[in-house]
Amino acid sequence: MLVALNVALIVFTSAYTIYISWQIISWIKTPVFKPSAGDFKTKVSVIIPCRNEENTIGNCLASILQQGYPTSLIEIIVADDHSEDATAKHTKEILGNSTTTWKYVLVTDKSSNKKKAIEAGIKASTGELIVITDADCTVSKNWLSSIVSLYEEKHYQMICGPVAIINESSICEKYQALEFTGLSILAGAGIFSKYPLLSNAANIAYTRQAFEKVEGFKGIENTPSGDDTLLLFKINKQFPGQIGYLKTTEALVSTAAQPTWSNFIQQRIRWASKGFRSKNQLNSLISLLVFVTNFLLFVSVIGSLVYFSLNLVLMYCIIAKFTIDFLLLTCGTNFFKKHHLLGYFLASEVITMLYVSWIGLVANFSRYHWKGRDY
Repeated sequence: MLVALNVALIVFTSAYTIYISWQIISWIKTPVFKPSAGDFKTKVSVIIPCRNEENTIGNCLASILQQGYPTSLIEIIVADDHSEDATAKHTKEILGNSTTTWKYVLVTDKSSNKKKAIEAGIKASTGELIVITDADCTVSKNWLSSIVSLYEEKHYQMICGPVAIINESSICEKYQALEFTGLSILAGAGIFSKYPLLSNAANIAYTRQAFEKVEGFKGIENTPSGDDTLLLFKINKQFPGQIGYLKTTEALVSTAAQPTWSNFIQQRIRWASKGFRSKNQLNSLISLLVFVTNFLLFVSVIGSLVYFSLNLVLMYCIIAKFTIDFLLLTCGTNFFKKHHLLGYFLASEVITMLYVSWIGLVANFSRYHWKGRDY
């Protein structure tokens, strides 16, 4: 039994190390984009799906209204997914005092979810380029200029950008902030290497042509999440090589961490629940690799504590995984200028081992609560 476990540890940890090494190299090769200050021509529809965001929608809209992009080429569409608070009131007060073209779309479908809200927003929009962010986010001043600059230069059908957690204070929030730096690196590296596996709906853009060509969210509409990554897979299949990653902090979108561990777990279950619905073999394979590697290490560590023996294979595997993760997160903290988060690295490795093992076991069977709804 011990021999089989050691062999499995070596195989999966080695595969994990090779994969992350490949992604780190791909990230380093990904060029930093320098937005131009040219004469923009692209009409942009900024769509903000929301549900019960009265406490955050104001900051989100304020940051969008402060963009350096020409106002005449922007329309803002807030797509409200059955909010039960003052989201509509705050939205109309803020946008009503602006000179930017805007629309407030109330989703009427009772079986709605975020995808239905985005679809309603796109249906009401007129822009050539659809840009999505979340109502609990704020965007940098050159966010739209950076996206459109890359779009007009490369003519990508889809563009993904970086997302960072800010104002973190508790251990829970600092862990999420550190993890997010790594996820952004993996998103960018995957896109650069032509094997995109990650994207974040808080900072994503795609052409109207691409959305219509892949028939929007058809085929993935019943999955509560996946308005980013599952759509990424559809567009990549239809338009291979026409997805770009915006590697610049000029296009940064900022958000807050989940305030509690319970909220964090609910969010991660929601994210993981789309895994086996992706119909992307590489995505399923990498998800399985990450889960099994963490799970085997967790089981082996627990076993060593019970039998008071730490075998050399386990020690080497832990060193290998911790080393490659540290290099990945170093790339992430360097890009986002959050070097202080590396002080929580060892704790984050233990937390990751625990939560990935748990989420991997329950994600496709457990119910979860999100935005006042049970799934």
